[in-house]
Amino acid sequence: MANLATYKLLADHDPEDEIQSMKGEIEDQLDDKLSKDTIVIVGSGIAGFTLARKLDEEKFNVVVISPEETSPHTSLLVSLSTQYVCALLTTWQASAACGSIDFSFAEEQIRHKSRSLTYYKARVEDVDFIRKVCRCRSACDVPGGKDRLFEVKYDRLILAPGCATYTFDIPGADEHALFLRTAADARHIHHRLTQLLELASIPHVSADEQRRLLHIIIVGTGPAGIELAGKLSDLIEGDLAALYPELKDKISISIHDSRAYHSGRFEAALRQYCLENSPRRHVQLFLDSHITNVEADSVTTEALGRVPCGMVIWTPGSKQSLLVDKLKVAKTSDSDSGVRRMLTDEYLHVLTPDPEQKAMSHVYALGDAADIKDGSLPPTAEVARQKAEYLAEALNAASERETAFEYQQQHGLLGWTGGNDGVVQGQTDWTPSRAWAAWRSGSSNSLFARSSRYNLSIAIHWFADWVRG
Repeated sequence: MANLATYKLLADHDPEDEIQSMKGEIEDQLDDKLSKDTIVIVGSGIAGFTLARKLDEEKFNVVVISPEETSPHTSLLVSLSTQYVCALLTTWQASAACGSIDFSFAEEQIRHKSRSLTYYKARVEDVDFIRKVCRCRSACDVPGGKDRLFEVKYDRLILAPGCATYTFDIPGADEHALFLRTAADARHIHHRLTQLLELASIPHVSADEQRRLLHIIIVGTGPAGIELAGKLSDLIEGDLAALYPELKDKISISIHDSRAYHSGRFEAALRQYCLENSPRRHVQLFLDSHITNVEADSVTTEALGRVPCGMVIWTPGSKQSLLVDKLKVAKTSDSDSGVRRMLTDEYLHVLTPDPEQKAMSHVYALGDAADIKDGSLPPTAEVARQKAEYLAEALNAASERETAFEYQQQHGLLGWTGGNDGVVQGQTDWTPSRAWAAWRSGSSNSLFARSSRYNLSIAIHWFADWVRG
């Protein structure tokens, strides 16, 4: 039963006062938002995600537009601590694809309750630099979710759309090959591998059919392809040999590349080392192998004809995105890789396409889709991260033109070839096991960890996986 004090409180309560108070709070929030510049970031890769995480939300309204609601750990490079060199973060996708780590560690959500940014799951199809507007198309995977058009205004624009997978227009590649760019791709590969093993285990499946089902073809001999092959090789020698002993000798891996060499970013001696050790890893390398067709159960090459397989994983390289193709900005000339990148000045401002190539004061570009004029840098995660950190610091301090961007290269490119073995460029006195130790340590202490709790979660997961076997 209510007492007299409660009745008095209800009597004194004025709903109109409460409404006015709430209205005032909303207006204050709107005034605060309108008083801040809106920074639109196109892309959620290493560059875009790092920048969004480091921008001062007290000074800017941060908007991220990307078809991916997570930021994946890609197959590019990330700078680690001064004690160790670079680590190929393909380990996250490769390990997840092979089932040795949880998929949640291979990506990070853009939306987070600790950050007050705005996110739109969409693709930017064009930019009106005069009106300062991004024209977008929704990318939600539901009926009608990919056809909604809208515009987003910006005060400053950061273009970091990344690159698209390059299939060289080979028939069947887009339809039948599996890719390894996101955690969803890793799940798909893991699921396909599991289904192939189970199908091959069914009674009365012939030995020839088992070999066909369990033949994995990897297209591309860059660091991503080589590392994935090493991870699969270790999986065959370890868990699969114990779980499917009758199939161990029927599982095979082959890597095809149209070039006459592989691991192109590494120096010649390291490429030769990988080549000589591939047979030891039960991996066959087919260099100068031109694939002409991809089907659900085979690939066709000029030299070998039709090669039966159970799965094709496509990791040969990248090409410029449709957005970069469409934007009227200065770009690099066509290169051997076929990738054209947006040109920026040393302060990361995008340059106009006219002969003078003037800097666009409120438009920036970074990541794989951008390069600095007269200062070309490799499209690695280490470069993308450093550019993002530089730009965030400059924008937060409102001193964007005081100091030009300067890339600080760490020790060099590091890769893992399977087992306790690795290669590192630029360190002639390093042993393969030391390179592997650096790779492993780098992976478990990734700079993309949001906090020490994230690193601890990874360590606990790996320990639990080791205990469970």
